[in-house]
Amino acid sequence: MRPNRLPVLFFATAVLIMAGSMLWLFWVSNVEPSFKAGATPAKRSLKSGSPPALTAMPQAPVVASPAPSTPAASPTIATLNVPGSMPNEALLTFRTPEALAAFRDRAASLGLELIGYDIKLRTARVRFRDTTALERDLNAHAEEYTHVGPNLITRIPGLPPPIAESDTSNPGGKAPFRSQGLEVIGASGDRSAWGQGVTVAVIDSGITSHPSLVNAKITHYDLVNDGSTFNGHGTAMASLIAGNDPNVSGVSPAVKLLDIRVADTNGESNTALVSSAIIKATDLGARVINISLGANGDSPVLDEAVRYAQSRNVVIVAAAGNEQLNALSMPAGISGVLSVGAVDANGTQAYFSNSGAGLTLVAPGVGIVSGYADNRFVIGSGTSQATAITSGVVAYLLGRGYYGPNIIPLLTRTAEPLQAPATAVGAGLIQVPK
Repeated sequence: MRPNRLPVLFFATAVLIMAGSMLWLFWVSNVEPSFKAGATPAKRSLKSGSPPALTAMPQAPVVASPAPSTPAASPTIATLNVPGSMPNEALLTFRTPEALAAFRDRAASLGLELIGYDIKLRTARVRFRDTTALERDLNAHAEEYTHVGPNLITRIPGLPPPIAESDTSNPGGKAPFRSQGLEVIGASGDRSAWGQGVTVAVIDSGITSHPSLVNAKITHYDLVNDGSTFNGHGTAMASLIAGNDPNVSGVSPAVKLLDIRVADTNGESNTALVSSAIIKATDLGARVINISLGANGDSPVLDEAVRYAQSRNVVIVAAAGNEQLNALSMPAGISGVLSVGAVDANGTQAYFSNSGAGLTLVAPGVGIVSGYADNRFVIGSGTSQATAITSGVVAYLLGRGYYGPNIIPLLTRTAEPLQAPATAVGAGLIQVPK
């Protein structure tokens, strides 16, 4: 007889039915509620690639530019109105010029004041009353943004008290040169043709007429355009680069100066103006850009402007800063920038000169004679003066036919070593290569 298999089949069927029931119960209790009719999915953050919402984010003041496939992190009012930034302002960077143009068209309807924009940087500078309108636009157009951050204040550096404690390793050099200090860097003899055929952009507070610049070739652009009296700092920098007066003899009197004013009467500017000035100087043919001012924080917008200039073989020379800090001002702290600190007449790091990793070299910066506003001659100190002297040397080398990207390695190789760490004096005191 064949065995009766019906009981076995009934048992197997029962087991399968029970297992199916248990799986159905698990689905209902753990998965199904997320997809019930009428349920609203949670709003995703920008990090996941969907529209942002402004939420509390106690993070660094600057929101870094993300990779092209990832929208920027959404800021709060706290990340925009940080110390050292322009009040109620934001810098917005877009993926494409078309996205920037679309934002410009809708900015007014959002209640945002469009102060300015830069097509090549794809950046808009806006003023807001609160972040509501900005939040709404970020949520609606997340994929169009790459960066949102504060518009940092950029200043002509002042001088701290001679005794400060921010950089305790600074030995405090104060011995003045009472000249341009050119004798110690080897810039001697007839320099009337130095810098011939080279354009140097001075991104500063504007250059005014001065006896030391009577024969200088200067083209002026004013990005501030506020009708106020010019701060004399820009004129001082120009005289150290291209002065041709017995009282102030600049390093390279034969250069063409491109004067781009970004700082007001008080010597204040901002990241947006400085970044746009770098783009403008590059497009107008500058081969050297002197930036004797800086900010205490970095910005992706400024980084991109620097990269734009560097990609066209422009040498950017920037001041390390006068705050006696263990960090360089920006853009001096950006990779590839020729960052300049200051030394006194004894070759000692100036008491005010910032230290930091990435400092390229130092130049005379204590008790330096220069031109100034109202046809005056003054004695001043700062990494600003050291930077202008260095820009003059760079212009001289370019005029001799040196290739821009090779100049920083050349100057670091030929600098005079000093008895101080590289964070304080870089490769040493700049020397004019023979």
